[in-house]
Amino acid sequence: MAGLFMDIFRKIEAPLKSCTCSGPINWYLGIVQQITRLKREQIIISNVSIVFIYSSKICFAKLRKTNPKTRFYNEFAGKSNIEKADMYDKYGNPEGRAYDLGRDGSFTEYAILIGQLYIESELSDEAMQKPTDALKVKGFQVKHVKGEVAFLSELRSKRYQIVWVISTNNTADATLISALTEFHSTGGGIFLFADNVPYISPVSEFLNKTFGVTLAGDFYGQQTLTYKENGHLSAGNFGQHAIFTGIKNLFEGVTICHPVHSTAASTGVLITVATATDGNPSISVYDPPTTSTEGRLCLDCGFTKLFINWNDAGTERYIVNVSCWLAGIDRHNTF
Repeated sequence: MAGLFMDIFRKIEAPLKSCTCSGPINWYLGIVQQITRLKREQIIISNVSIVFIYSSKICFAKLRKTNPKTRFYNEFAGKSNIEKADMYDKYGNPEGRAYDLGRDGSFTEYAILIGQLYIESELSDEAMQKPTDALKVKGFQVKHVKGEVAFLSELRSKRYQIVWVISTNNTADATLISALTEFHSTGGGIFLFADNVPYISPVSEFLNKTFGVTLAGDFYGQQTLTYKENGHLSAGNFGQHAIFTGIKNLFEGVTICHPVHSTAASTGVLITVATATDGNPSISVYDPPTTSTEGRLCLDCGFTKLFINWNDAGTERYIVNVSCWLAGIDRHNTF
């Protein structure tokens, strides 16, 4: 019997030792199935190893860890000021997806739900196809829905790791806030898109419940923000952050709101990373402590960039960068 056990183990041991991988559970399982030719139901996952059940015998093997950044992030991750790129666009940003935060095709195990609550003709399906296509280049599975009912149904399905919330002027279903809170508290990443008042719901209500932050204002921007190291609190500037990888100049939006912090402490939780040309915060992020079960969060205060200014300075790269960052692959490694 011991001889049978060792024979089975040797059949899978060599290929596993030569396998180096990192990623979500389903990605591991696919690799393991290819290597061992076992069925999915013959594989058990534990927190320290992958266990294979074969012929009523159990064989243990570990997959070596790699730095998740090398599989998911490009070489220039976290750098805004990139010198000696092959080409630059008319806004001064380096051209080519090698200067994005995320690698093409790397996020195949991540699904994004886009909840479009702003239902106006200018934000058409055709307009939303541009960000959808850009996300798919990185490998994301993307579902775009309109209205509260469809959004809540998909949000509760637990099929998504990241959600976008595009605000409207009023939300009728009070359970939307609690559903977003549950999603975020259990590790889901959220990209919050607001605009001028009154187009701040349910983002303002969610932020108030989560951080004690509300949204206000209607600033006519139409300007371009510029990268400035440690300049994120200066009017018209953004600072160093992974979401600004490959971006020196970024369109701020058209009609812009801003966060209002009820306490000084909240400014140290929901962090300003970009300031509009009127001196108010325009982009903020929340990166929870490593001990927290919460997901990451990004607030953008000018959602018209999604459909009116998609081709303006840095917009596409910024939107996709944020989505890659929200996946949180640099916060955790599955094994």
